[in-house]
Amino acid sequence: MRPVRKTLLAAVLATFIISYILHHPEIHGRIYSDIVAFWTRPLVYNNRIPYIETSFEYPPIAGLVTYLSATIGRNVSLYYTVFSIFLLIGYLVTVLAADEIAQSRDIKEHVSIMFLALAPSLYFYLVYNFDIMFTAFLMLSFLYLERDRSSLSAVFFGLTALTKLMNLILLPIFLMFIKGWRKRIYYILTSLGVFAVVNLALFAVNPEVMAETYLHHVRWGLENAWFIVFFPSEDSWDTAKLFSMFLVGYGLMKVYLSRFGDLYERSFMAFSAFLLGTYVFTPQMVLWLLPFLAIIGRFSPAFFIMELANVGIILTWFTSPEPQKFGSIPQYLAILRAAALFYLLIEVYVEARRRGWSREED
Repeated sequence: MRPVRKTLLAAVLATFIISYILHHPEIHGRIYSDIVAFWTRPLVYNNRIPYIETSFEYPPIAGLVTYLSATIGRNVSLYYTVFSIFLLIGYLVTVLAADEIAQSRDIKEHVSIMFLALAPSLYFYLVYNFDIMFTAFLMLSFLYLERDRSSLSAVFFGLTALTKLMNLILLPIFLMFIKGWRKRIYYILTSLGVFAVVNLALFAVNPEVMAETYLHHVRWGLENAWFIVFFPSEDSWDTAKLFSMFLVGYGLMKVYLSRFGDLYERSFMAFSAFLLGTYVFTPQMVLWLLPFLAIIGRFSPAFFIMELANVGIILTWFTSPEPQKFGSIPQYLAILRAAALFYLLIEVYVEARRRGWSREED
């Protein structure tokens, strides 16, 4: 193992331990995490089977991890520890897969350490929700696509959607980099087939599973969306959601139709466009971006602004009387975060376009 890889793994382990301690349910003054919040639900506290005996608003792999953690851990501390071990595995897979891709692109390994081990969001949102497992399956999907093993890539892409749905916006980008229509069709059928088979099996047992799982967040209000400045009243949030749909659709179409950017740059731009347009931009979603920044290998002052603002959201959330209201500190930080992410998006796009024009001139 390369010495720098050992340094990376040591930093990763230290980051995980810090995050584990920050959110530990037995520590006074701990920072909130969804994992601990789940403990009060029948799914965890009474060890109910998700989607069958009780509803759960996350896809099946997320539900399985939660159920197994509750089954093995019969008190809150053990449950939290088991859940954290699942997240540690996801974190290690994310880091190793992303670093492998970065090394194939001749990106210096200290870049991986910066984005995959030292980013402040990792300390506060790693042991928090399912997002690091989402990135683990997604990075494996990218890695096997790089190795021209599209069947395995498609399977992992389907597993990603079974953890959180948002990778589906990357499917058109994946297809752009797969040669041949037969391979593309096979990739679609395999990846979506993995997702469909599991959900259809659950639907056969409980027809309400689709509404309970996949429509839960559709009914959610605005959360950390920069455009709350235009829709400060909850009465206007239905209109805000329509505005959000327009923003996301426009942003994604710009990425899909662009001639510039490689697989990872376009994926970063697509995720960024989605996060800047969606009406629910929870701070843990920033973890989706970190592997791409490591692979692209681009440092920017805007990254540190985004990270500090993102961490500030959770640190000020429970000290604000109405943290979801426009005018609260968390919402000002969310606006600052969006501005920094938009700057990063423009930087990546401009660099991709510059490189594309340079190649065309050659």
